[in-house]
Amino acid sequence: LVVRKRLIVELLHRAEKAAPVDGEVSISPAPTHSELAATMSTHREAVSREMSDLAKRGLIEKHGSRLLLHDVSALRALVDKKE
Repeated sequence: LVVRKRLIVELLHRAEKAAPVDGEVSISPAPTHSELAATMSTHREAVSREMSDLAKRGLIEKHGSRLLLHDVSALRALVDKKE
């Protein structure tokens, strides 16, 4: 899988324990880019780039010590999308 898909899968996995509210899930505490990179066996820079892109699309947002996944169904659709 490409970094974006692996990242989304990891975020969704971390969000499984949280109950969605209006399609939005909060991961607390938010994982660092370095933690995600280590888990995914990739570089921090690649994670930072993809996190930034997902934030620009309005799908995720860092809010204090939490990471908000604004649209879980849209994130799942990106994972299922053919490259």
